[in-house]
Amino acid sequence: MYYNTFIVAKNKQRSGALFTFYVLVIYVVAQFLSWAHLMIDQSREIHNLKMQWLEPNASPAAKQIAQDVLQKELMGKYYMVAGEGIVFLGILAFGVIMVRRAFKKESELIAKQKTFLHSVTHEFKSPVASMRLQLETLQKRSLSHDQQQQALANAIDDTDRLDKLIEKILMAARIDNRQLPLHAEHLNLSGKLKEVIEQIKRSYPQREIITHIPDNIFLRIDPWALESIVTNLVENALLYSAATKPVEVILAAENNAVRLSVKDEGMGIADDERAKIFQKFYRSDATQGYKGTGLGLFLTDYFVKAHNGTIEIKNNKPEGSIFQIVFPIFKSNVNN
Repeated sequence: MYYNTFIVAKNKQRSGALFTFYVLVIYVVAQFLSWAHLMIDQSREIHNLKMQWLEPNASPAAKQIAQDVLQKELMGKYYMVAGEGIVFLGILAFGVIMVRRAFKKESELIAKQKTFLHSVTHEFKSPVASMRLQLETLQKRSLSHDQQQQALANAIDDTDRLDKLIEKILMAARIDNRQLPLHAEHLNLSGKLKEVIEQIKRSYPQREIITHIPDNIFLRIDPWALESIVTNLVENALLYSAATKPVEVILAAENNAVRLSVKDEGMGIADDERAKIFQKFYRSDATQGYKGTGLGLFLTDYFVKAHNGTIEIKNNKPEGSIFQIVFPIFKSNVNN
């Protein structure tokens, strides 16, 4: 409630500042037009006076030459006022556009922060409430040994979920502060990938994860970053697809590169959102009913690019998405 009140007050403050800015712009433009009109009137008056002061005894030819010179001088002042006006209005318009863009970015950031806070609040409350329920059940009821072990296992799962959430938030903060060093090592990518997939399968025992992982594919990569990449992509694929739909993980080495693909048969991603989903805190309207913080793909994109890799989103036919990552084998040193 306090945060929503703060957001409303912040938006009102921004709207007031933007309104004041536009009033000042209108005032400046009005003053400029007044100045331009004054300059033109003065130039015309001076021109008329000079025309009256022409030598009355001069020959018609001399008068015509003098009039042409004065007319050219008058037109020159008109062009000067017009030129200065175009430059001034151009600079002013550029300033207005930049200020408007800054206000728009701030609005988007506030909206993302609001969405993030709502998501994180829900993400924290859900496992905490579940853990409390499990512990109260153990405290108040007489349970069999198997039931006790199941309640404890559920509580541990909720603890792991909280730990992962906190880790994502801390990683995002360390990335912003440039305090997240990565340490690449010559890794058996095949073995590490199988290990991470098995961990995910234990967390999602009811889901089908199909793997195509050849043995002995090696890559110089940070093991912790690799685990984060795979976990984020596979868990997203599981989250945004039906429980009856499988998720497929494919690893291949080809043309001095390693290609990792994660395929799902879920809702898919609209073309106009494919660049946005890697932004911090971004969540599309289609995912608002699902758990998440908008940090997983942001971290994935960061880790991939830190290893000189590329990440691409493709359509999976007939439905769903394919996240494809390509790491160059000989250029996979970590950018610290």
